[in-house]
Order: sequence, then structure tokens, then C-alpha cells
Amino acid sequence: MRRLDRRIQFHNADDQTADWMAQARTAETRTRIRRWSRVETTGVLTVLVGASLLVLAPFATLALAIWFGVAGIGRTDVYWWVWGIAAGVPLVGGILMAVGSRERLAACFADGYVSTGRVDKVIEQSGSGDDTTSYQLRVSAELPDGVVLHRKVYLDGSNPRRRIGGPIRFRHNTLDPDDAHDVLFDGFPGADAKAVRS
Repeated sequence: MRRLDRRIQFHNADDQTADWMAQARTAETRTRIRRWSRVETTGVLTVLVGASLLVLAPFATLALAIWFGVAGIGRTDVYWWVWGIAAGVPLVGGILMAVGSRERLAACFADGYVSTGRVDKVIEQSGSGDDTTSYQLRVSAELPDGVVLHRKVYLDGSNPRRRIGGPIRFRHNTLDPDDAHDVLFDGFPGADAKAVRS
């Protein structure tokens, strides 16, 4: 797969993956990032193959129906196999892609810092059609050395406006105060949490 990635760039899991691998403190973390990035790429390729199978399945069904009709074959189970494979391959690819993406992102921040700050602002980003509403949380955390980090956390689900002024825990790889996208949401701690850096 490495040779193929060099010749044709099928899927770049994330523009920052190479940077995160360079910032990883241990060889184990770099290996995890590389592994999950490959799983995610495999998922994308599997979805693409599955999409082509879904496009070809009606033609295969028609061809088999004509052949079975002419030859007098009564095997309707073959149609189930054709459509099962055509639907199953992209489903497996989607699962690989989702799990690979989530685990790669977790691995990218495994060696990073964990900070607890507060939610300063919530911006609603309404979706259209089937898209759900997502929210951009502007968060800040003051580190023990006085540096104030500013980050943007993106969340789906229920409205987090009640979290404004409340604590939020996140992971980050740099101590750059204005690198707004160097963030991985790590949960909402209890109200007694204070800004810390590990």
C-alpha cells in the first residue's frame, strides 16, 4: 500500500497526520497513528469499491435473470448474494473508515497535553436537509505558566449553550495559544475542575 500511496494519492486521512507523527513523543504513538491512518484509507477504498458494486449490481441482476430464464435455472438465492455483497462491502468500508478515523484522531493526541478550560462562546452551525445542527465551542484555558490557550471545539448533538462559562477538557499537541484547530474534545469535567496541563 505504501508504494500505491506514493504514486496515487487516494485519500489523505488528514493534512495534519504527518505533523502529528512528527510531534509524537514515542515510536509506539507514531506506529498507532500510521496503523489507524491505513485502516481509514482502507475503509475509503472499500467504500469506493462497494459503490461501484452497487452501481453494477442491477446490471448483474438483469444479466443473471436473463441467463437463468433462458437456461431454466431456478436459483433465486444468487440474487441475495449479489445484493448482499453489493450492500455489505460499502457497509464494511464505512465501519472501517469511521473506526479508523476515530482511533487515528485519538492516537494523534495521545502524547499531547490535556487542559481543562472554560467554554467562552457557542456558535450554532445549522445543517440543511438531513444534516444535523452542529456547534462550534470557543474555549480557553489558562495554563500554570500564564499562557492562555484559545481553541475551537466542534460538537454534534444537543445544544451545549448551557455549558457557556462551564469547564471543558480537551487535548492539544502544541502550546501555541492561537492554534485554534489543535484540539480534541475530551469531555466536560465536573464544576470543580480547574485549568491543568499534563
